[in-house]
Amino acid sequence: MKRIFKYFCLAFIPAGAIFAVSGCNDAKLKPIENAAYIAEAYNASSVILNIANDEVAQTTLTARLGSKAASDLSFTFEVDPEVLTRYNELNGTSYINMPESAYGFSEKTVEIAVDQVSASPVQVKMSYNDEMKESGVTYAIPVRLRCTGGDMMVMESKSEFVLVCSWSRIMPVPVFNSEYAETIETQKLNRVMFDVGENVEFNQYTFEFMMYVYKFSEFANPFMIAALDNGALANRMALRFETFNSEWPNNRLLMMTIARPGVNSTIRNQAGVWQHVAITFDGSVTRLYIDGTEAGSKSATPANPPLKFSYFSLLPQPANFGVDPDAAKISFREVRLWNVARSASQLVNNMTSVDPASEGLVGYWRMDEGKGCTFADATGNGHEGRCEYSDAGDLSLNNWKVNYGDATGLEWVQDYTNMNDR
Repeated sequence: MKRIFKYFCLAFIPAGAIFAVSGCNDAKLKPIENAAYIAEAYNASSVILNIANDEVAQTTLTARLGSKAASDLSFTFEVDPEVLTRYNELNGTSYINMPESAYGFSEKTVEIAVDQVSASPVQVKMSYNDEMKESGVTYAIPVRLRCTGGDMMVMESKSEFVLVCSWSRIMPVPVFNSEYAETIETQKLNRVMFDVGENVEFNQYTFEFMMYVYKFSEFANPFMIAALDNGALANRMALRFETFNSEWPNNRLLMMTIARPGVNSTIRNQAGVWQHVAITFDGSVTRLYIDGTEAGSKSATPANPPLKFSYFSLLPQPANFGVDPDAAKISFREVRLWNVARSASQLVNNMTSVDPASEGLVGYWRMDEGKGCTFADATGNGHEGRCEYSDAGDLSLNNWKVNYGDATGLEWVQDYTNMNDR
């Protein structure tokens, strides 16, 4: 089972501290000597649990006090949709309440005995049925702690907690640049062209994907993505790895934007792990994110939307393909194009999947076909992706139109969680 839990060290509430608290029927600001809260919510408002295929996610919820109870107390964990509504509004997420049939609590009412500070943890289990798996949405269980027996205040800010269950299937992924030939006529460099039309206008955009770099080497600098307006540099957006000197090893991305010069990522990418990469443009600023953390930005001077793009592509083409073949290989999945600038929290909360019907989603390529050289658009918009052989190592219009046919020899890994199994 694959799980990500965020738990934290707890501190006792100092005597006389002032908190927003509520009893069983009221809420107000007042000095308190003691209060109840959800232990797992002490330093976070949610936890993300990642599961794959038919696995079951499991976590705990614990009712806790700031200091020992003066009498026996009881508390109830309630599932409250209003908690999720507020959470989504605050965090820019679009989580959906998990169906009751998909989760279970070992118990919902717990007791804290006199002279104790904590109740026994409650076990919560979650799973996805077939309909939920196909939906592409992320489900969550919004929980609120209530005092249901005894006289004890509850800390409002720590009495709500969201259990997010992010499901992903074990799926195949393509491996680009697994072929090599010596002559330019037969050199099999890969690119993926996404058919979203020509001269498409964007006031804002987000382009995001998961990528797996097999090896970094000074001999290979593959392009990651590129888009341009009929070769016009003014509208270009591109990403690549590039070696500058010993202080700038080529595991840092270079973002080339509307405004020159380009921007170097402040975060180094890693080989041998899946990482999420996103570029957003909000009409005035282009931002690069690595695993949801901003790694660089550039203001457009002047900002001049709408931008017109004729091509959207993955360009995993190294500069020296035959020198270090392992460093030429790269894999992609979960590729998406939006006509809105996604927020950092939206990027973080939807890295592994997203609802294909999401507002602003132009194209969504899971790249999980397992064979062939074409990639379906999950949105239903018909924007197919196609892998071609090409030597288009730069972004000029003429080179973009050169290709040597479909990549019939494209290699696939059947389980993206085991990239060495090829």
